Amino acid sequence: MVQSSKTPQQQDQKTPEFRFRTKLVQERSIFESFAVLPARTRLYISLGLTVFAGIGLLVSDQLEKAYPAPKESPGAPKSAPQEPASSSS
Repeated sequence: MVQSSKTPQQQDQKTPEFRFRTKLVQERSIFESFAVLPARTRLYISLGLTVFAGIGLLVSDQLEKAYPAPKESPGAPKSAPQEPASSSS
């Protein structure tokens, strides 16, 4: 007779059950709603967001080349407050 090497506790363990799967849709957070989606759908959403972000980075680089920022004068930076010239009598 071959005995199983698993203890009774190991046999009773199941995959973790998520409580948000039993919540009503109105009671779920955005993360909980995302986690309930099938794995393939979550993958497609994640890939879509990643591609959108990558395209945004490439487009912003191209726009920076097409419309470069104006050069600052060697004087004081534009963000520094300028005091008005006071005239002494």
